[in-house]
Amino acid sequence: MVQQSSSQKVIARGAGSNALSFVIRFAARAGFLYVGARLYGAANYGVFTMASAMVELAVPVASLGLKRMIFPWLEEETATGKLATHVLLDALLLAMVAGLLVSLVMIGGVLLVPQGAVSDALRLAIVLLAPSVLGQITGDIALAATRWTHKMRYEVIGRGLVEPYALTGVALAAWHFGLQDTGMLIGYWAGSIALAAFSVWSARHCLGSLHLRRWRPSPAALLRRARALIPASGSDFLTTLAQRIDLYLVGFLLGDAPAGVYGVLRQLRTPILQVRQAFDGILTPLTARTMRSDGDVVTGEATAAATRVVLTLQLGVVLLMAATGDLLLGLFGVRQPGAYAALLAMVLAETVNGAFGVSELILYYRRPALALQVNFVLIAIAALAIPLLTPDYGIVGATIAMLVAALFAAGLRRHWLVGLGVRPPLLHASVPIAAASIAVLMGLQGATVLPTTWPAALRNAAPALIALALYALFVAMWRKARPGVLSLNRYRIS
Repeated sequence: MVQQSSSQKVIARGAGSNALSFVIRFAARAGFLYVGARLYGAANYGVFTMASAMVELAVPVASLGLKRMIFPWLEEETATGKLATHVLLDALLLAMVAGLLVSLVMIGGVLLVPQGAVSDALRLAIVLLAPSVLGQITGDIALAATRWTHKMRYEVIGRGLVEPYALTGVALAAWHFGLQDTGMLIGYWAGSIALAAFSVWSARHCLGSLHLRRWRPSPAALLRRARALIPASGSDFLTTLAQRIDLYLVGFLLGDAPAGVYGVLRQLRTPILQVRQAFDGILTPLTARTMRSDGDVVTGEATAAATRVVLTLQLGVVLLMAATGDLLLGLFGVRQPGAYAALLAMVLAETVNGAFGVSELILYYRRPALALQVNFVLIAIAALAIPLLTPDYGIVGATIAMLVAALFAAGLRRHWLVGLGVRPPLLHASVPIAAASIAVLMGLQGATVLPTTWPAALRNAAPALIALALYALFVAMWRKARPGVLSLNRYRIS
């Protein structure tokens, strides 16, 4: 019982801390979303979204996976007496060389793209933003080094405050000075430089003096390290591509303005994404510990419980998004037909990926090649379905394609887990799904009796608001009828 209570407290504390950092980040980025989408317009915002997404795709290649792999490097080298700051400098040097090469490849690649395949504005934006990869990888690696000292506040401040507010402030100032075509690009550079400077300062504060005069990098040792890091870099690249493949295809198939609208939708689905991410930081090490101590079957039961918890929370956010979606779209200047339906399909796809992706942690530790294949499947389905659906259905078709891909990936994960002997109950997450479905039907029925004199916005939001209230009631009744049904006590903390 003590172990179970401790598990619940540890997970709740870790998830709560992560959730707070995500709230800070989302609030900061919401300001830029308003500046970019509302002031600069859909086409300019689409160009920026596509160009910055290309930079973000290049970052895991340029950083050589060091956002994760710098931890074992630090452990190995500091155990032999090497200064942690010198390990960081070695890592940054290695990443800078890779970053320069990746930037040149990006610039050369976009200049070689046939005329008409992308807009001239997007071509110029990618060329201008490509070198900012250096600032982004500096931020990733240096902030990772601060986490090695068990200090999380620097990453929260760097990514949640310094970068987005520098980006937003400079972009807003540029717009006031009439730089509508390049203002957001200048803002991105400002955010990247501010992030790099803050992260290096933070790492020095955590690790100690740099002792530059004593630093002696070994080219041969760095080359061996780079070769060893290639698999991690490739894995991170595929994960990033799977997360953004829909945006790239929408931009290349439909153009800059639809890409801008799609970029707004991707930002608005962030709360759904952050529900899962709030649990990731703590569930990842606990999954590994539970597998080592109790085996795969018990770990499968624990991840099934985690799926229930994440799904229950996410469905509540989905209903909230359904109630406020029209208002949010209008706030950010999106009035395109079908945008609301596309937003709902997108948040549902993220819900499936988030909740049912928890079990992927078992695959990641037991069969990493299978976990990697999930990304291949998502990329393949998107690459086939989005070109088929977008010509007739636009961005709605793209989001439906991603929902189909998410459902297929969830079924594939379960199939592979069964192959490992992990057989969570087939309907372990059926109650929250049924509760949300019934709440939606009752909300639609209840909204029909509302007075016609009520404001249109309130009448439009009423079905989802009623559904949200009923869903919360159903979940409360479920927890009372079955105490512990949303418990995560099967995870082992020690």
